[in-house]
Order: sequence, then structure tokens, then C-alpha cells
Amino acid sequence: MKTGRNETCPCGSGAKYKQCCLLKETDEKTGLRLVREIEAALMERMLPFAEEVFGDEAINEALLLFLDDEDEVEYEAEDPLNALFLPWYIYNWVIEAEEDKPSPEAPLNKTIAEAFLEAESHDISPEGIALIKASIRRPLSFYEVIESVPGKRLELKDLLQGPQMIVEEDAASTSLKRGEIVIGAMMQPLDGHIRASMLGPFSLPPECKAEILDLRGEILAETGLKDLDEPTLLNREAFVLGLYLDILDRMLDEDEVQVKVKMRTSVSASGKHRSPSKHRNHPPRK
Repeated sequence: MKTGRNETCPCGSGAKYKQCCLLKETDEKTGLRLVREIEAALMERMLPFAEEVFGDEAINEALLLFLDDEDEVEYEAEDPLNALFLPWYIYNWVIEAEEDKPSPEAPLNKTIAEAFLEAESHDISPEGIALIKASIRRPLSFYEVIESVPGKRLELKDLLQGPQMIVEEDAASTSLKRGEIVIGAMMQPLDGHIRASMLGPFSLPPECKAEILDLRGEILAETGLKDLDEPTLLNREAFVLGLYLDILDRMLDEDEVQVKVKMRTSVSASGKHRSPSKHRNHPPRK
């Protein structure tokens, strides 16, 4: 039941709702809206920048790596996976070898966001610079939904690194349910708040948790670590992304579970078919 503005605040403070938690909730919504506006404006600038500096084929080369596909692929603006791919392309993708450069001018071992900051920092607001820096090279992980407050926030547990966190989120929080699993990356905290730099458009059912924990065990065994840290997880990004794509393929191909589009509910779930065995064998970054 919705609390009226002049009713006693449900938090127990004794103050009227409009003078207590309503103010905090309004501030939260304003902050989230501002972040989304800055993100959208930056993306509109960074995508053309990537084409100009990294080359016309950069986005297709990045997509080939993202999908771990052996065949040529072409970026399609309406693919629902773009909710995950485009932020990954801007903030995480790097060219590691000279022979992989889509154009002679493309820089090595530098993300598009890093190159953009270097070239355009004089024309980016302080808030925009802070957001870009907080989003660069953030590791992908799987997050279990502990609680969802629609339009406001998610309480998530990182299944690969372990911590539980409160994430400000106004889109996916409206549809994600307790126990579901999402892939994503979290920004470095800004003003004490955690926000996602990218979230996958499809949630995974709770029964996928065992496979994810198996992957965690495999990486720990390979590295000899007791716990996974961010550099290791970023270095094994292809394993994480590969498992997500493998599970999606299985869901789509075998129709085992109804796939729900969380971020773009108007787009149907139609995927490119990938061999389920190859993603987790992708070599780690150098």
C-alpha cells in the first residue's frame, strides 16, 4: 500500500513521509536519472569516436571476440545482447596484438573509453569523467538476486567473488526476482553508491548456480588462489562470458526455460548459435 505524503513515515521516525523518506527516495531517483543521462550522452559520443579512431570494422572485430565465434559476424543494432555487448565494447575490449588491429591507427592495449578520455577530456564534464573512470576494465561476474526493490535498487550476491552488495538500479529491478541470476559488471563506487556499468539482458534461472560455482572452482584450481580477486576475474573474462552464452544457447535451443528479456522487453530473444563447448576454453588475457 502506498504511503501518503502527509502520513507518518513507515520507517518509524515519527515524521511525516514527505519530510522523511520521501525526500531520500526523490534524491535516489534524481541521482539514478542523472547517471543514466550522462551514460547515454557519453555512449552517443564514444561509439562514433570508436569508429573514427579504431576503424570501421572495430565493432565487428569486438563482436567476434565477444561471441567467440569462428565465422564472420556483423553488428546489428537491434540485437538484445547489445545491452551487455556495447558497454563491454567501450569499457573492456582491447586489441592485444598488432595483427588484430582493425585499422593501422587503432591503439594497442587501450580501451575505447581510455582513448576517448585521453583525446576528449577537455570537453567532458567532471561527472562524465568520473563515470568513465569508474566503468573502465570492470570484471564481469554472475550475481544472484537476494532482494529487488522495483525502480530503486537490487541486493545482489557476487557468486564468483562472494560479497553481497546494494546496487542502485531503476530498470532491471522492476522485473528481476529473488533467486534469479544476472551477468554484469559493477562500477567503482561513486559518491558511496554502487551502480552497474553493464548488465546482461537475459536473467538465468536459479538452477544455473551450480554451473557458475563449478566455474569458480575451476578458476581457483587453475590459479591456486583461495578467493577470486578483480584482476584475476578480469583476466578470465572470456570464461565468464562464455559460460553465460553457453547457458543462453541451451535455453534458446532446447527451450528448457522461458527466456525473459529484462532490459529490453520489446525485443524478442533470438540468438546466434554457438558451439556450447568452446567459450570456457578461450585463453585468458595477456
